Amino acid sequence: MEIFVQVLLDGFMWGAVYALIASGLTMVYAITRLLNFAHGDLMFLAMYICLALYRAFGLDPYLSIFITTPLMVILGLLVFHFLIRPLLKAHILMVIQLTLGLVFIISNSLVLLFTSEEETVPTFITASKLYLGPIILRTPLIVAFGVATMASLGFYWVLRSTDFGRSVRAISQNSETAELMGINVGRVQMIVFTLGIALLGIVGPVVIPVIQVMVPTMGLHMTLFAFIILVVGGAGNFLGALIGGLIIGIAEAFGYFYLSASLAPAIPYAIFVLILLFRPQGLMGEAA
Repeated sequence: MEIFVQVLLDGFMWGAVYALIASGLTMVYAITRLLNFAHGDLMFLAMYICLALYRAFGLDPYLSIFITTPLMVILGLLVFHFLIRPLLKAHILMVIQLTLGLVFIISNSLVLLFTSEEETVPTFITASKLYLGPIILRTPLIVAFGVATMASLGFYWVLRSTDFGRSVRAISQNSETAELMGINVGRVQMIVFTLGIALLGIVGPVVIPVIQVMVPTMGLHMTLFAFIILVVGGAGNFLGALIGGLIIGIAEAFGYFYLSASLAPAIPYAIFVLILLFRPQGLMGEAA
């Protein structure tokens, strides 16, 4: 039972982190219906900014948040203005090709700047652990879980209790009707896209001590995980992203414990296939 609880808690906290990574992708898809394949690579860009700050100034990744977040805001505005906005009404394949192009640009640029060697960025709590009797929890994972929880609650409050949140929900349901009701759809889309990228400026530094080792080519793998969560929870559903992340995190944790390390990574993809077969609209999505 102690081992079961240990694995369950680890999977639950990892699931919250996965949900946090996927939440920006969910936000963007909800109001633009565009799939950003560069989502994971943009997160790793923020992580490598942390690495550069650590090498240059010895800055702890948690403190780097105050630098990476504004930089990602600026980057989000530039990407939306020059790349995404012209394609908002274009065929989805054009957006996929564009964002896949960004994947190769970002990953290859990181390889040129930092090489393809595995990198680590230590924090002051990298080796810290919390002991709850026989249960051992890594402190960086607890911090990531706390950030994910606060971000989820913050998003929920904004969506349910503010005029901006109501505008976002209106656009996600029917952008044309929302525009007829006086909502500036383009402005809201720009803000949400920028927020989705800015969130990566927080997620990147928080995830660094959790994954411990990073390489420039891991971004696309993280994007695929975010897409799996997007589909499992229900495309564009914020609560679904949280539920999907928790399911994937717990399933993966038990997979690593009860199966071999080579089989466990396949579990999220198996769940993805099952959802597509039996509930293609996702757990929290509405049937067409």
